[in-house]
Amino acid sequence: MKVILIVGTRPQIIKSQPIVKELLSKKIDLEIIHTGQHYDYKMSQSFFEELSIKDPHLNLNIGQGSSPHQLSEIIKKLEKLLLKSSPDFVLVPGDTRSALGSGLTASRMGFTLVHIEAGARSNDITLEEEINRRIIDHSSNILFAPTKNCLTNLQNENVLGKSYFTGDSMYDVFLEFNKKLNHKRKRNNQILMTIHRKTNVENASKMKKIIGLANEITKLGYEVIFPMHPHTQKQLKLFNISLNKINAIKPVNYSKILSLLGNSKMMITDSGGLQKEAYWMNTPCVTIRKSTEWIETLENNNILLDSITTSSIKQINKIIDSKIRKKTKSLFGNGHASKKMVSILRNNF
Repeated sequence: MKVILIVGTRPQIIKSQPIVKELLSKKIDLEIIHTGQHYDYKMSQSFFEELSIKDPHLNLNIGQGSSPHQLSEIIKKLEKLLLKSSPDFVLVPGDTRSALGSGLTASRMGFTLVHIEAGARSNDITLEEEINRRIIDHSSNILFAPTKNCLTNLQNENVLGKSYFTGDSMYDVFLEFNKKLNHKRKRNNQILMTIHRKTNVENASKMKKIIGLANEITKLGYEVIFPMHPHTQKQLKLFNISLNKINAIKPVNYSKILSLLGNSKMMITDSGGLQKEAYWMNTPCVTIRKSTEWIETLENNNILLDSITTSSIKQINKIIDSKIRKKTKSLFGNGHASKKMVSILRNNF
């Protein structure tokens, strides 16, 4: 059995780690292809090293560019590689541009396409990721749903492929690294913030409000720690937005982001993955979006904030001071999602 795994961004690398380990433990022939969508070292290669994932066999080096440009480069460069390798399964995790380009190529070439993290839905057509994940799901032969809600979404949409509830491989790697860190939760006087979505960072008005809110939080005596995505940094410079007392730092590795998250009083983000990690860490989370694909997190500690107004700082303060309910059960599987996925692949071979 030959498997090709295609990644291109930080979240894809993270959620693939336990799957790679499981595939290799079963002596399955595995090739990893990196599209090069995240071309910055801190956003990509450092995660391969930290997560102890074997280096990619090939990097498509698609680099910078618009969405259509990057998609066309992925499709063009990947076609020859897939034809030469002729894999039994092409694994595509997540909902990124890399996932869409890879999924479309594999599907059109007749290879068995496997979508990891299938069925997530925010129902927000303005998000590129929402369109990506729907197209990939309806092009896939095998679909691995991370939650039961995701499985229900797939069933309601009558996807043609075989759908399975496996749990979330990102939860697998979270449990592994959280145990390794073994740090004592101090809940320091800090707020962790990450903002990277196009709908936010390419809108000058939204970014001014988001940074303005963060600056107001610093006036309350909290340190706002802001690991900045390269594109976010570029846009802030373009819009001439001052960070004032916000502690802007370079992108950090996986262990560091978990440590920051575990020791923060609250998370402000627009990231899908960090919403889940905050949920698993029991850290209050404010998501700067009008909807989320991870509705499970709304039951516990995640609040959506689409419109930032003068009263938002009061709402933030209330969230910081509030007590959150402890989770009674895991909604993202039991930490063995990768084992289930590999078992399913072997049964379908």
